[in-house]
Amino acid sequence: MAKPISKFFEGLELPLKNIRWSWGAHGGSALLLRTWADEYSSKNKTVTVLREPSRYQQSESYGLDERIVHLKALWQGDLAGYTVIANVKDPDAHPREIKDYRDDAVFSIKKLTTRDDGAILAVLGDLVPVAALREHSLTHRTEAGDGPYPVDEAMRSGLSTDTYQQKVPAIRTWLIEVCRAQGTVTYSDVMNRFGLSFYPLRNVMSRLGHDCRNAGEPIITALIVDKETGRCSQGLFDEFHIDDDGLERQRCYARWGVANRESTDLPVSADTGREAAAQPNSLDERVARFAAVEVRTEQRAFREAVFRACGGRCVVSGCDVPEALEAAHLIGRDWRQGQNAATDGMLLRRDLHTLYDRGLLRITESGQVELDSSLLSYYAELQGKQTA
Repeated sequence: MAKPISKFFEGLELPLKNIRWSWGAHGGSALLLRTWADEYSSKNKTVTVLREPSRYQQSESYGLDERIVHLKALWQGDLAGYTVIANVKDPDAHPREIKDYRDDAVFSIKKLTTRDDGAILAVLGDLVPVAALREHSLTHRTEAGDGPYPVDEAMRSGLSTDTYQQKVPAIRTWLIEVCRAQGTVTYSDVMNRFGLSFYPLRNVMSRLGHDCRNAGEPIITALIVDKETGRCSQGLFDEFHIDDDGLERQRCYARWGVANRESTDLPVSADTGREAAAQPNSLDERVARFAAVEVRTEQRAFREAVFRACGGRCVVSGCDVPEALEAAHLIGRDWRQGQNAATDGMLLRRDLHTLYDRGLLRITESGQVELDSSLLSYYAELQGKQTA
């Protein structure tokens, strides 16, 4: 194998839609599929182009969707169909990896047909030299399949779209299911399942997070963690000011109906029992709740110091629910520069923290609250209020 198969497709002017997940490419009147040598029958001169549905993993949804679309186009005929056959490193691995492939010629596809178990096969024709492929595609046409296209639309997840915005609802639904199981997923899990590369994934997470915040919900992207650390990326703090990603996951579990106080990781006093943990009446107990989940080392001491300095209450609203509060750095102070003393911050309710950082809520030198006019319909009672 002289070069990656993506370069092979690109050299034939049939670039893969997505280098990591695509199983073939369609350009003009030609369509080239990647198939596997262990699914090739020299006796019948056929190769499997779509295995029976039960053999596919959920993580293959992007490639599977695209393959179904490609095969439908071939099934209808009037298209020049071809396949390059690759050898697999490990036939039992998911996803499979290419060991090598023949890069000097591809098989033409005469027709698609079905097998009794539901698989779709390509009946192969001539072996076409790569150098002659363009000319061959001008006259070659794959025959139309017999009867209606045999793939049930229910097999498609709808994830083969290029537009990541269209995937946002499906990703949210999936994350809610993960939440109901009180689980987490990794960044690569999301990328593999929904056919996303890094930058679209980042945009999706931002969109989902802001949708949650606007709806007054926990940030559901806290369920997406790094494989090695089990923690969220810095982006969760930078964009949403959440440095307790573990606590945010507990909020997600509670919001979507499966978590309860018995199953959380909130600390419980041996002397007071769970009821005391659920309804603490001392500052020390509420500090423990506020600091319950591990956070960045340089932030933990800051959060606790600010919480104590503010008496465990939002300096603007007076809210004293630890799970609803965040330690906000004062404008002009930066935790990266070691400005993490109690005097570098103040305790704010989560929504007010966001408004403060966005410049929509300001606090004067005398400690009075000033609101942007766009907020007066919702936060009028805070206008002019003296901070605690």
